[in-house]
Amino acid sequence: MTGTTENHISGGVFFGVVVQGRTITLTLPDRPDPALAGLPRRSASFVGRRSQLDEVLAALAPAVPGETDETTGTVVVAGLAGTGKTELVLQAAHRALREENWFPGGVLFVDLHGYDAERRVSPKRALGTLLRALGIPPEHIPPGIEDRALVYRSALDALAAAGRRVLVVLDDVPATGKIRHLLPSDGSTATLVSSRHSLAELDALALTLRELPADEGRELLADTLRTALPEDARVAAEVNEADRLVALCGGLPLALRILASLLVDVPTRPLSRLRRDLEGAHSRLSVLSREERAVTAAFELSYRRLAEDQAGLFRLLSLHPGPDFSTEATAQLYGESVEETERLLLDLARRHLVEPRGLYGRWQQHSLVRLYSRERLVSGNDPWGEGLMRLLAHFHEMTTLAGERLFHPPTSRPAAESVFPDRSEALQWLETERHTLVAAVLWAHSADDDLMCVALAVPVSKFLMEMRYPEDAGLVLSAGIQSSRRRKDGFREASLLSSLGVVLRDKRKLRRSVHAHHKAIKICRRLKKRQALASALNNLGLSLHEQRKFEQAVAAHTEAAQLFKRAGDRIGVARALGNAGETLAELGRTEEAARALRKAAKTFRKQGDLRGYAQALGSLAMATRDEGQAEQAVELHKRALDMADGLLIPHDRATELCNFAGTLTAAGEFEAALTAQQEALATLRRLGDRRGEAMTLGNMALVRQRQGKWNKAVRLHTLALEAFLEGKDDHGLAAELRSLACALLQQGCNTEALENLNLAADLYHRTGDREREVDTLDLADQVRRRIGVGMRPVESRT
Repeated sequence: MTGTTENHISGGVFFGVVVQGRTITLTLPDRPDPALAGLPRRSASFVGRRSQLDEVLAALAPAVPGETDETTGTVVVAGLAGTGKTELVLQAAHRALREENWFPGGVLFVDLHGYDAERRVSPKRALGTLLRALGIPPEHIPPGIEDRALVYRSALDALAAAGRRVLVVLDDVPATGKIRHLLPSDGSTATLVSSRHSLAELDALALTLRELPADEGRELLADTLRTALPEDARVAAEVNEADRLVALCGGLPLALRILASLLVDVPTRPLSRLRRDLEGAHSRLSVLSREERAVTAAFELSYRRLAEDQAGLFRLLSLHPGPDFSTEATAQLYGESVEETERLLLDLARRHLVEPRGLYGRWQQHSLVRLYSRERLVSGNDPWGEGLMRLLAHFHEMTTLAGERLFHPPTSRPAAESVFPDRSEALQWLETERHTLVAAVLWAHSADDDLMCVALAVPVSKFLMEMRYPEDAGLVLSAGIQSSRRRKDGFREASLLSSLGVVLRDKRKLRRSVHAHHKAIKICRRLKKRQALASALNNLGLSLHEQRKFEQAVAAHTEAAQLFKRAGDRIGVARALGNAGETLAELGRTEEAARALRKAAKTFRKQGDLRGYAQALGSLAMATRDEGQAEQAVELHKRALDMADGLLIPHDRATELCNFAGTLTAAGEFEAALTAQQEALATLRRLGDRRGEAMTLGNMALVRQRQGKWNKAVRLHTLALEAFLEGKDDHGLAAELRSLACALLQQGCNTEALENLNLAADLYHRTGDREREVDTLDLADQVRRRIGVGMRPVESRT
């Protein structure tokens, strides 16, 4: 024996570190202490977030040998309270720990409770917990945060170098620069961070969680229910109700899990009953609460950490009438500069209390956050009335200016001084704010602010009508008419009634349309408002035209032109003449039609109204075509279409393309006609104009007939019939049935053709087109003789 004593230490990792001038050598265990660092339990029901989970796992995977990506394994999952950030982090961590050789050193987990003032864990305290979990003796844990961070990072580096890579999970991290002390620096240790702040300053993969879509929200509700009650089938039995619940919760996972708990509490409670409880906007947040879990409480933690100016703006945001809002509009509401408002919005966005939407400068709030914001506003003493009035006045001013730029000839005001330098910018603003403008009108009406409602309804309805949004236009006009009546403002009531008549015409409710126009005309005559009366008569003529009461329509347009002339409104005269010209063309009075349309086009051009000029040229082209001058008509159409600014409004261009295609067909240029029709068809479908779509499809079918491609013609006619049925145009439907019958006859389908001809004759009879009715019956009789079916006398019709 030599008398020498030897100590062998195995199963650990040695490392040395210099702390406050002292060199310390420590031995770490193979894995952190699970009692201090173990992962919390993950949920058994995890739905959605699959793409995000894959991204997290890809970032956590060990680097491929030879790669030196210093950002590998650092992920920040951010989002609004209740979006499931912690759940995603836990799901990813549990799955990663099961992967062989990913994290042989185990996991370190710490919940910083970053938004809870009572439970918040400082980074310094968190480092103490992490160091103890790593096996550092308490006496060797330095008192200062910098030294603690040094020991922490050195320990993780030593474990990684020894093949004991560790996963660090930091949950509910606040926005503080000191959070960097908790991040490893060895480039190998993986880190998962969850926070309500974006934490964009960290060098990490950034994932932002949004609300769940309807199908995933429904699946989460069902899975959570089945976890507690395996036989529960309420979601499957009430799918529509489940979808409505998801919508009422805004797809927020926390809210859906609370709903599931409420349903578990009472297994006999139908989803429909819970949905009714939620639908009361004032009580929704109170319903979304169960014991210690509540949506309001989650939002409250974020709200309490806002600075005074941030909280003030946050409360006001609930006053925005639309689904989203712009920085400029918010500045009006807040009463500060755009720059200051933008700064605060960005602060709120970093906290996910607002979210950027679409183009930069537009924002939105989650529906439940909005309810919470409104509750905070109502419970406080903010003087919000003045801000709301500024906002509505801003919408009125901007809509009026945009409408003037878009729908009227250029003013003498230089473009540089205008809010909207050109028509395209005016159109973009109106389209972007459309839903907000509609909501603003309806809000003003419901709040009995009739003056503001009427003031907004006039320019907003003009835009909605011209851009073919008939449902929205109807809502705005109905509200404006009622507010006008409450104010006893007959002039505005008449104007809005006439506009409503135009909308009803576009919706093919022709009797109601004519009735609305007559009511407007009666008021204008009583008030002796000559120019308003002219507009109402001109609009009446358009509806009479659609009823095929052409002589009455011409009379209305002619009287309107005379009244406009007396009022000195040259543009009004041109519009009435243009409308009269189109109706005269329908009557076969082509020379009179061309004369009226030439005068209208000349006036529009002199007045600088490019839109009116382009429309008049297109109508003149059709009258010229009807006179047998197809080549000259083609050139007129091309001039109209080449005026890009004149036909900026999509529906205007689609209409002109359809008319151009008709002239090209007459000229025998079939492929060019089809090209024009296909472009028009795409626009009309996008705008939801089923009648315009039907007419275009039918005209495309006629081109195919001219080409002798009967199968294609029949298919197109069939699609056109389906669209006409939805478009509520009986006369157009009759024409389409007759055209389809002609194509079927070419294919030898005589019986089917006869059925369509009989239907077409019935519709012509119903719409009062006696000439086409008789012509269709004559063709039907020829087909009967061909197939040997008994004839039906024309005289039987009354």
